[in-house]
Amino acid sequence: MQRQLGFNLIEVMVALVILTIGLLGMAALQLTAVKQNQSAYMRTQANQLAYDIIDRVRVNKGALSGYLDQDEGTENSNCISYNGNVSGCSEDEMAANDLYEWLQLLNQKVPSGSGRLCQGTLTFNALNMPGCNSDDDAPLSVYIWWEDSRDGSSTRLVMSSRL
Repeated sequence: MQRQLGFNLIEVMVALVILTIGLLGMAALQLTAVKQNQSAYMRTQANQLAYDIIDRVRVNKGALSGYLDQDEGTENSNCISYNGNVSGCSEDEMAANDLYEWLQLLNQKVPSGSGRLCQGTLTFNALNMPGCNSDDDAPLSVYIWWEDSRDGSSTRLVMSSRL
């Protein structure tokens, strides 16, 4: 009777192949989880920023037109107060300052992000520049869009609110 040599070695090699496939699957699962976590974080930041600007507009409804369809705001140190007393700041100046602060926060918290407030729908022209189709009966809509660094796609958050 002849003994078969090397049978245990084949069993070990098959076990290693199965283990390697399992480890590769776990690594792929971990990469997907990291990607989804980053995307969820960006959506959360955009959501909080949308609520932030809607609250700012609610406080300063008289200057609604100063918030709508603007590319940038204007910093105004007269509109910044730590004790709640803002003297020398009109509603329009407050709107410009609010928009400036909001866009700065957007750039900090949502890299490669852009935002626009519309009372109507967001449009893009031939040069892919954003604008608004105005509708006085429409709710205030906050549009925030950014490039998702994990999958390279453009992501957009739209939040609408009646003032």
